[in-house]
Amino acid sequence: MPREPGDIPDALLRLALCPAAGPAFHHDALLRFGSFEGAVAASADELVGLGRTSPERAAEIHRGIRDADPDAEREAMRRAGLTAIALGDADYPPLLVPVPTPPVLLWTRGRAAACAEDSAAIVGARRATSYGEVQAARFSAALASEGIAVVSGGARGVDAAAHRAALRVGGTTVAVLGSGLGEAYPPEHAELYESIAEAGGLLVSEFPTHWSPLASNFPRRNRIISGLSLTVLVVEAGTSSGALITARHAVDDHQREPCALPGPVDSVRSAGCNAAIRDGWAQCVIDPEDVLAMIESSAERLRMPSAVRPDLAAIGVPAELRAATVRAAELIARRPRIGDDAIAADVGLAASEVAAVRTFAELLLATVASARAGRSRRTQTLGPRGRTSGNGQVQPIA
Repeated sequence: MPREPGDIPDALLRLALCPAAGPAFHHDALLRFGSFEGAVAASADELVGLGRTSPERAAEIHRGIRDADPDAEREAMRRAGLTAIALGDADYPPLLVPVPTPPVLLWTRGRAAACAEDSAAIVGARRATSYGEVQAARFSAALASEGIAVVSGGARGVDAAAHRAALRVGGTTVAVLGSGLGEAYPPEHAELYESIAEAGGLLVSEFPTHWSPLASNFPRRNRIISGLSLTVLVVEAGTSSGALITARHAVDDHQREPCALPGPVDSVRSAGCNAAIRDGWAQCVIDPEDVLAMIESSAERLRMPSAVRPDLAAIGVPAELRAATVRAAELIARRPRIGDDAIAADVGLAASEVAAVRTFAELLLATVASARAGRSRRTQTLGPRGRTSGNGQVQPIA
């Protein structure tokens, strides 16, 4: 379960609330001091160099840590109905763990397991054309209908079309915002965000509850969108758009293969997609089946069985064994002949618990394999436009 506000350590909140301390600083601090408590207790001089921090910025971070008010943030979270997931928690998105400098804390609202399912990002222009919005809805509806969680950034245009189409077909969608979850941004999407949370999707942010939507937030937001997804589909984007930055994160930093939808050669809003396809760093896709094939390939290549995580409670895993079950499943997927002793040593299990955890882990793997096999069979039996005839309305922290 995600953490309630009272379960978040003061030191972690102080660092997360400090505007001058970014992800690189957080990870360097944890590496140097061994804990966030150690980082918070450090002097300004001891912070120099962390995340390439200058003496001036180290002094700014030191002041920011002292000035932070964890209790006020907890109260703001309670009022907004938010929870949190810390790096190392069982609910932390498995696809996000291996990316460079993953967020140490995520503010969330909705169903946390939504970001542990097979997923694809659909991103694109805020000022989208009708072509971009229709195609975003078309791809999103088709993917969501196949059990793929559609991840996007909650922005106007392509993002909103993707979120809404996933909701219309009863699918799962995840909105990663570049501001705090306490106020909707853009404001006109307040109802959309309510619908996402109420429909079993998830709202996610790396930023505290009432953090403003500063321009510097969005590149950080983009890496999370990519990190949560097995592939990134760019539907419509100019040559310098944030959507292309998201796709570049996928290929450069996250070992994921992005894809792009071609557009008219004389369209400024499709120029980035067309150039990415021409230059060979994004795969050209024309049907949802193309994206499904990329998702299957990426899931297999990354060998991350927990990328599709059925409801562990529904398959009978006791709450106290769920984190161990997910980790054991990852070990068994990589080393099918791994012994019980090795599982126990890695996961930290007592000898009496190993047999049950292994059984649950193998059940989890079988459930995932069945879901993926069914999706692959449907993809192979449909024609080139088979799913597109619809209109698109169709490490732990204590």
